[in-house]
Amino acid sequence: MHFVVIGGNGFIGRHFVSAAVSKGHRVTIVGRAASIADEHGPAVDYRSGGTQALAADSELLSRADRICHFATTSTPATSNADPLADIESNLMSTVRLLEAMRQTGNRRILFLSSGGAVYGRPHYLPIDEKHPLNPLSAYGVVKSAIERYLRMYEANYSLAPTIIRLANPYGPGQNSFGQLGAVSTFIHLALTDQPATIWGDGSVIRDYVYISDATALLLAAAESDATGTFNCGAGTGTSLIELMETVEQATGKTLHRQFKPARSFDPPEVVLDVSLAHSIFGWRPAVPLTAGVSRTVKALAD
Repeated sequence: MHFVVIGGNGFIGRHFVSAAVSKGHRVTIVGRAASIADEHGPAVDYRSGGTQALAADSELLSRADRICHFATTSTPATSNADPLADIESNLMSTVRLLEAMRQTGNRRILFLSSGGAVYGRPHYLPIDEKHPLNPLSAYGVVKSAIERYLRMYEANYSLAPTIIRLANPYGPGQNSFGQLGAVSTFIHLALTDQPATIWGDGSVIRDYVYISDATALLLAAAESDATGTFNCGAGTGTSLIELMETVEQATGKTLHRQFKPARSFDPPEVVLDVSLAHSIFGWRPAVPLTAGVSRTVKALAD
């Protein structure tokens, strides 16, 4: 198949592209950078200009077997600081892409949504795909709005969207200096003897999924004709304190804590029900947190 991957330069995108190429697929990466290092081989080409450029490229849209939209320019923290920018760079660009897909007749799109930000404060645990969407951040609002546009285009223009609501991914290659990625950030801070900032008392619980597990579901969804919305996570919850203890065990280092007031846009607990993805794609998360953290530490050491 020929996949066009928006955000193929990012942490998740790089792993997805590598997995797709290893299975014999061709990939066109669409990104905002002028160029990328040739790390994937001849099965991959690159187009600059981001989502806007893709929307204007009717030839590429018409011959792609699947558009894989993994890109975002914001995080829950940064989106609240400038919600207008989040709308303009993420929501509006995606709607332009959907309009271009409608014009070219390409119906198949895989969209990477959020398995935490769109749900907000949980009404029950674990959270399944039928849980109400009550986002607390502009990031979650935009993700849920894109989901609704996908459904609107499905109802009116026969779009065939697949939505993956991803928990907290981690693993080798993740940026340890960004706004996302508690696992990689904590590992980096432990290895460099720097303190970790904790928003709240460390009791916030999240669902952490290893990158190979996340990639396996994304690729299965990209290869399939199945449509719908699917959670992707480990299906288990881990508090920040427990995560830090796991990092300390894996690194053999003490992770010093700096506690700050809790943030209003952080739900107290997010654990995903991933049974639907198993029933449709036969997918299960295979890497437990302790093993995943150890692999990530080893990759950083190498």
